[in-house]
Order: sequence, then C-alpha cells, then structure tokens
Amino acid sequence: MKKPDKAVKNTTSGPSLLSIIFNRDILPYSFELILVSFFINLLALATPIFVLQVYDRVIFHAGLTTLQGLLIGMLIVIIFDALLKINRIRFFQAISAKNDQLFSQEVFKKIFHLPLKTLEEKPLWYWQSLFQDTALIRNVLGGATAALLVDIPFSLLFLSVTIIIAPSLWWVFVIILLLFIALALFSEKIIHQLSLSERQIINERDTSLTDLLGQRESVKMMALEEYWQKDWEKKHQAGIDASITRGKSVDFYRVISQSMSLIFTVSLTSVGALAIINQEMTIGSLIAANMLGSRLIAPFVQLVEQWRTLTQFNQALKRIDSFIRLPEDKSKTQIELPAGAGKIQLDDIQFSYKPEANPAIYALKGSIGPNGLHIIMGKNGCGKSTLLKLLSGFYQPDKGVINLDEYDIQQFSTAQLHQRIAYLAQKPELFQCSIYDNIAAGSITSTDNDIIEVSKIIQLHELITALPEGYDTIVKGGHQGLSGGLVQRIALARTLLGKTQIVLMDEPTNNLDEQAEQSLIKQLKRLSATHTIIVATHCPALVTLADSIIVLDKGKVALAGPAKQVIEHLKKTQA
Repeated sequence: MKKPDKAVKNTTSGPSLLSIIFNRDILPYSFELILVSFFINLLALATPIFVLQVYDRVIFHAGLTTLQGLLIGMLIVIIFDALLKINRIRFFQAISAKNDQLFSQEVFKKIFHLPLKTLEEKPLWYWQSLFQDTALIRNVLGGATAALLVDIPFSLLFLSVTIIIAPSLWWVFVIILLLFIALALFSEKIIHQLSLSERQIINERDTSLTDLLGQRESVKMMALEEYWQKDWEKKHQAGIDASITRGKSVDFYRVISQSMSLIFTVSLTSVGALAIINQEMTIGSLIAANMLGSRLIAPFVQLVEQWRTLTQFNQALKRIDSFIRLPEDKSKTQIELPAGAGKIQLDDIQFSYKPEANPAIYALKGSIGPNGLHIIMGKNGCGKSTLLKLLSGFYQPDKGVINLDEYDIQQFSTAQLHQRIAYLAQKPELFQCSIYDNIAAGSITSTDNDIIEVSKIIQLHELITALPEGYDTIVKGGHQGLSGGLVQRIALARTLLGKTQIVLMDEPTNNLDEQAEQSLIKQLKRLSATHTIIVATHCPALVTLADSIIVLDKGKVALAGPAKQVIEHLKKTQA
C-alpha cells in the first residue's frame, strides 16, 4: 500500500494575479504607456508657460516676433500631444484586450480544475460573476480610470513647476493638495464600506432568486408565487436602498470636491493678487499658476468622483486573486502509474462537508473488488452518494486513505482517474451539443459502432433513431424536449462507453422502464466479470444479482459482506 508525499496531493494552484496582469506580453505595452504618459504630462506644461510668456514678454514688450515663435511652438506641441494621446488610447486598449483574454482564459481553466467540493460550495451565480469581474477589470484598465491613475503621480511635476514660477503661492498649493488627498482617502473608506454592504445585499437577493429558479416546479405546484414574490421584493428593495445610500455618499463627496476646487481657485487668485500688488509676482505668473493648479487638482477631483469604480475594481481584483489561489485538482503527474485490477481499499475514511459539521462518512474500512457487482444501500442521507464521490476522487477524505489497487488515489491526476474510473451521478446533466457528442463526451478512441453498440444495450438506440435528427439532435439547456428517461439513458451510455476498469453509478435505474432496466442489469452483471461495478441503489433486481452489499447508516457501515449473507440478515431483521 503506497501513500503519497504531501507534495503530490491535490493542492496545486494557478498563477498569481500579478503574473497575469504583468505578463511578458503586456509589460512592453506598460513601459511604453508610462513613457508616453510622461511626455503627455510634460507637454501639458506648454500651455501655462505659453500664457506666462505672452503676458510677461509679448504684451509687455510688444514682441510680435516672440509671439509668432511661441505660436509655431504651440502648434507643434498640440499636434505632438494629439498623436501621443491617440497612441496612449491604443496602449490602454491593447492592455485591456490582452488582460481580458488572459483573465477569461485563466478563470475558465481554473473553474474546471477546482475540486468538485469547492464548486459545490458556491452558487452558480458566483462562478458566473467571476467573468463579470474580468469584464470590469478590462473596462477599468482600458478606460479613463486607468488614465487617471497613471496621471496622478505627475501631479508632483505640476506642483514643482508652480513653485518655480509662482513661489509666493506654494503654500496654497500644498494645503489644497493635502486637503484633496485627505478627502480622497476618507471618502474611499466610506464608499468602500457602503459598496461592500450593497454587494452583500445584492448577492443574497441573487442567491435567493437562483434557488427559486432551481425549485420553480415546486413553486408552481404549491402556488407559492405570491409568497416568494413578496420575499424577493423585500430583498430587491433592500438592494435598491443600499444602492441609493451608496449613491448619495458618492454624490456628496463629489459636490465637496467640486466646491473645494472653486475655493482653491478663489484662494489662489486672491493670494496671487496680493502678491502682484506687493510686486512679488507678475500677472502672467498668476494666470499660469491658475492653469497649473487646475491641472494639479483635476485628477483628485476625478478620483473622488470615480471612487465607486475604483472600489469595484479593487473588489474584483481581490475576488479574482482569492479565486486564483484556490487549490486545484491534480492535473499532472511525473510518472504514468500502471493500470491495475480495479481493487479499492478503504483505510479508516472520514469526510465532512464542513469542519464543524458531523462526518458524512465515518471510519470506513474494507476492500471492494477487484471485479464483481457491489451494491451500496441505505436510507436517504446515509452517505451513499458521498461515498461514491470519494471513491471517484471528486472528494478528498479528511482522514484516512483510499487506495486504487496499490496506490493512494491522490497520486493520480484527474486525467488518470478518468481513464480508470467512470462515474454516473444520481441526477446526470447533458451538454448543450448533439446527442452523439454527449455520448462520445470528447472521446477520440470510440467509433460510431461503439456508440451504437452501447446505446443498444440500454434500449437507447431505438429512441434516438426515432427522433427527426437522430444522433444529431441538439440537447438544449434544461434538457428541453427530452424525457427524464432519455436523459438518463444518454448519460448511462456515456458512462458505459468509457470502458474503464471501475464503474461507479448512483441510482442508474432511475427513469428507466422495466425493459431498459433489465437490459442494463444484465450488462452490468456481464461487465462485473472483468470490471469492478459499484452501484448505489434500492433496485431489488440489482440487489439480488450483487456479489457483495454494503449497508450504510449515518455515514457508517451498518452491515457488509457477501450479498446472500447480507440479504438473509436483512430479511431476519425485517421479519
């Protein structure tokens, strides 16, 4: 019995968030973007300097030649500035598109590399919202918000130039800059808290709606539409109220920042006027300082106005980052482990869905196979489906070891397990593609004859050929137009087509008529001569043909052994 080192357990995770954002394809764009932004902000100094020169030199000295030279220079600056801005937009778009592609690819890949238990812990809308987060990140990185973040550090450049051309006004600039920074930080804290509260309320509303849509049949049958509508309306109104509260806060700080901008202009002009009277500076210097002041505080005014977007961006980054760091199923192995006989050994297995919950599977020991038809029985909720998911490798035990032949099941990669173990869930789902592709399920080794043969075994071939488009019939979302029995048989055919050494089935006879059920039972019994077949079921016909039976009760083995002995014991206890 071989146990894996800790290094080979399924704890791999994806690349870090920073490695995606600053990947080698984006870094060249980033360096060029910073360089272009530097020259754009440097050229922004040209207009204030032009005004300063016109007021202090051209007008005062009637220097028409100087004015002509300045105009030619400004024309060149304007053209060059426009070209730089056009290129910067293209850089932002390129970075945005590349990041969106990388983020979306990584999210899609990551989702389907996560353990099944992790996927089951979150509602469907959560996984869909990750792609909404990638879209938000794309829009921010490729829009005005990203340009704002790039331009803010250059505010120090405008402050430095202002101190040079209007030294008497430096303290006004410093005070207003500190006030804007304080306002930005304070408003960010408040808006961040309100945004988190709003998102939590909306998440609760969306979770409720998702659950209701999943139980729509029960809602219709029990005429609960009005009851649940009132409940949903309360949650929806709570979301609206939270959104309004957050919006009021954003508008309040926006007005404050705009008012501070006006106060700054008034203060700067007033102090500048006194400095001109005292002959400490010129009119041209005051006008240029006003222009530089507007450019200095403009990013901070925009920052306060866009805190909601930045907060959402920050939250999206955190969600994507925590998602990317989730442990994955083992996707690679350094050695190709040999195929075995199909024997499963359980060594004191224990499993809980949550750390604080009672174990769903407790202290299971014993072996199953190789080969044979083995039945798992028990009342609803006793742990049959959970045990099958543990045996398939979808769940990892909290304690104990599951060995496939002589190897701990955790040594196998997901692909290797798929080659050795086939699993049919209690409520199988089909993909939105043709029936043929659903049965083949990406198999590159199965032929048309294989698919037809396995379909005939469970009386599926006749049902498919009776459809107008036969095997080319497209399965729509929610299995529209397909009966439960047909869905069950397609999933059964897909499972049997795998030709794996071990086959796990959870209530496979659900929705099958008597003829199809008998045909499946005969096929399973035939396969059990060379395969290990483990079935969770209450079907009497399957039970009577079993080689061994395991009876579970509250996650523990209540009874186990050869089928005849277990059946006789059950008859005695029921008599």
